[in-house]
Amino acid sequence: MSIPHTPAQTSQSEVINTISYDISSNDPSFPLPASLAESLLHTLVSHIAEAMFLVNSAGVIEMINPQGAKLFGAPKDKIVGKKLSEFFYRDAQEEYDNLFQGWHMTTETQLNHGPKEVLLKRNDGQPLEVDLSLSCLPASDSNPKAVFIGIMHNLSSHKAEYKELRRLARTDSLTQLANRHAFDEVLQRNWQECVSHGLPLSLVIIDVDYFKSFNDAHGHVQGDECLKRIAQVIQAALPSRHCLAARYGGEEFALILPGCNAHIAEATAMRVQQQINKLSFTAQGLDASVKISVSQGIACERNGQFRTPTALLCAADTALYRAKSDGRDRINLSQ
Repeated sequence: MSIPHTPAQTSQSEVINTISYDISSNDPSFPLPASLAESLLHTLVSHIAEAMFLVNSAGVIEMINPQGAKLFGAPKDKIVGKKLSEFFYRDAQEEYDNLFQGWHMTTETQLNHGPKEVLLKRNDGQPLEVDLSLSCLPASDSNPKAVFIGIMHNLSSHKAEYKELRRLARTDSLTQLANRHAFDEVLQRNWQECVSHGLPLSLVIIDVDYFKSFNDAHGHVQGDECLKRIAQVIQAALPSRHCLAARYGGEEFALILPGCNAHIAEATAMRVQQQINKLSFTAQGLDASVKISVSQGIACERNGQFRTPTALLCAADTALYRAKSDGRDRINLSQ
């Protein structure tokens, strides 16, 4: 228990009495002593999950919490006393040097800002993407000089998570090929790039022959295994890393071949046909005589033959229909 005493004095400063009060009182309205409040604040800053630091008006770091030191990749004594800009790369370094210099000279330069992406130069020399927020604490009776509170978050992990989520959203879960959404997006982008640069763009639509009968006869587990193995063949047949293999829907697949003419597209389709005809399902307990084949339709845009990517897609689909009508296990090139 602590019992401070407040003296009662006369106008001539003579003490005539004292007033005592118990600061251990449970009264929630009773203010905390300044020293205790400061200690609690320091503990809070040290344990908060965010990386926090204080920067003076000259841009020099005066305090940093453990999370901040971890983000900077250095012990506190290697950070405190250095300019914040020293931990940035050239563009941001010049920007914050100028901002603090302008504020220090006029106190009118706007330094407060919300989350802003900055490349942090860690103590080990490795770059780290972070977002930085700065807020000014103006000078006051208890704080004679203005300081800035900085808060940083590591964006690298967030961006990696976002990238993985985006990949999953664009990937067919069974075959691990691109899904229909990704196919549509890539086709539109490749169309614009190829047409604007006068390059050919080919599409191959692939349909597994009699797949429903295969599925009915051998079950969905074997049917899924069949699709996965066909997907592997299709992926391996792509002529370059710029091409895309996608599961178009059900037992249909599609290839986008930017920069590839009809001759290359046809050669790719022949590789797919030959390798699929070699597939053996005996490892899955099926009769080796079970035959798997595919029908394929090809269309190629060159010199404005098709006005839109949809028209190109329809031409490839029509070519596929002809291949199936001709007896399946066929390749048909749109004319």
